[in-house]
Amino acid sequence: MLDSNTSSPRNLVILGCSATKVETEGVLPAIHLYDGPTFRVLRSFLRENTWPHSLSLAVLSAKFGLIGGLAQIPYYNRKMTSVRAVQLSPSVTASLQKLVMNHQNVDLVMGKDYLESIDLQAAQVDGTRFRFAAGAIGMKLNRLHDLLRCIPHQRRRPRHHLSRTQRPLYFLPDWDDFLDVDYDFKKDSFSSLDRASRNEEHSIALMRPQRMCDGVLVSLAQHLGSKGLLKRIGHTDSESLAPNPVRTHFKLNEDQYAFGDCGAFSYVNQESPTISVEQAVSLYDLYEFDYGASVDHIPVAEIDQDGKKIRLTEFEQKSRIRLTRRNAESFFSKHREQGADFVPVGIIQGLDANDYARQITDYVDIGYTHVALGGLVPRGDAEVREIVRKVSDRVQQLRRPPWIHLLGIYRPTLQEHFRRCGINSFDSATYFRKAWLRSDQNYLAVDGEWYAAIRVPPTRDARTLIRLKKSGLSERRIKSLEQKALSALRSYDRRGISITECLKALHAYDSLLTRAATERKDLSEGYRKTLESRPWRHCQCAVCRKIGIDVLIFRGLNRNKRRGAHNTLQLYAQLTAPQPGREH
Repeated sequence: MLDSNTSSPRNLVILGCSATKVETEGVLPAIHLYDGPTFRVLRSFLRENTWPHSLSLAVLSAKFGLIGGLAQIPYYNRKMTSVRAVQLSPSVTASLQKLVMNHQNVDLVMGKDYLESIDLQAAQVDGTRFRFAAGAIGMKLNRLHDLLRCIPHQRRRPRHHLSRTQRPLYFLPDWDDFLDVDYDFKKDSFSSLDRASRNEEHSIALMRPQRMCDGVLVSLAQHLGSKGLLKRIGHTDSESLAPNPVRTHFKLNEDQYAFGDCGAFSYVNQESPTISVEQAVSLYDLYEFDYGASVDHIPVAEIDQDGKKIRLTEFEQKSRIRLTRRNAESFFSKHREQGADFVPVGIIQGLDANDYARQITDYVDIGYTHVALGGLVPRGDAEVREIVRKVSDRVQQLRRPPWIHLLGIYRPTLQEHFRRCGINSFDSATYFRKAWLRSDQNYLAVDGEWYAAIRVPPTRDARTLIRLKKSGLSERRIKSLEQKALSALRSYDRRGISITECLKALHAYDSLLTRAATERKDLSEGYRKTLESRPWRHCQCAVCRKIGIDVLIFRGLNRNKRRGAHNTLQLYAQLTAPQPGREH
């Protein structure tokens, strides 16, 4: 969200669109789609400097009206005329009235035809100053050049490159894993009903001062949904006026890295990727990623179309591999043409170990210094082992071996093999997601033992309440049993009741849910093990110290994701622990 309370005045710059555009399939952020002189001046400034905190950018488009500079739009061919300006005037003026509320200066850099679409008198707000860049195109460009440099800004700093270590670096994939710092666990209530008003922190920041990863991996597939830094945004949403840099968003330390990929599993059932090469380069650059992966397409054996499983032929699978290779070449070229600041990472897909290995040299010849192996998630350990071995053998033959990243996998039994083969980094959300996806392995204790989280499903969830009401009890009675179960857990944590009494209260509530006898027995045994061991008492992480037994209660995202953060911290501790016989 844009901060309207910054110490320096907020500046809104509105550029008229240009006839010259990048011809691309799909969509691009407006400031990269338009390629006229004003947009080139803007992009030249952004190549040398980070996006100024007080700068908002909008575009007056002949097709779409007034839109944010980051609004993602398709290529089109429409000219602004006096007639079109009159047609757009009501919507453009209404949009501008909303935008100026949070800005002290509004600079209009556009031709007279565009100005005809704005009723400046109606858009005026007390305390806001409108300025028009007059004169010929050269004068307008000089005006834009000068005003950008008058806004407080910072020069781009050299990228901190990944350093080779004795162990693979670990990246935590993110899917909007922000939590309410002030969530009330006793009342089970958010600090504010309005999410924008809450004090939210990503799990990486929440676990400090302890470190849980070497960086974060963010998928561009977020643009398909409504959550995350790169979520789908409307053309006039406040988020479309200025990017929130990824490192700022996650509060990364200097020695932590922001890695972006395209989320190929999100479009694996499509004939082609849902994101273009140009779009990927643009988004990585705008949001100031440290590393950005090329656009790949996974050569899976079968896809799901309209609920039906369809097997891909070998030709179709190999076509996806060739597409991935062509995209990698185009991605590297676009990165260079655009003068992007992030480090490009070329993704390799293959059908077998030989496929992966023989492409390494091709990617190095393109110019890649960093390569990622994709499509590994559904493969068994033996197959992954062979792929990594053959890739390693090929890499060792090269004069300048590339950095090798494994996309989406953590295999405990293969970690030593990965280290010996020179794998440099990997990403995986396995331990984070175990917090709520497994019935018996939800909490990883400091001694390496897994424990079951104790399920007390909330009655505020409509579907859960429907299930509970099938017991025949009244809603009032159900909620009473729910609160008794939660009270029993806290009382047990304080050593106020016995484990038998606690389990009795849990069973009274859980028995209202229909479960198979074997499942109920397994859960009961798991709960007893958890309660007897009290693993949360032996952990000094920020979560366990602050919320105690609540970290072991399977109930709502604020508990479940905190438990996921704890698990990831334990994984990272295992990854970074000194190993016998290894130098550090």
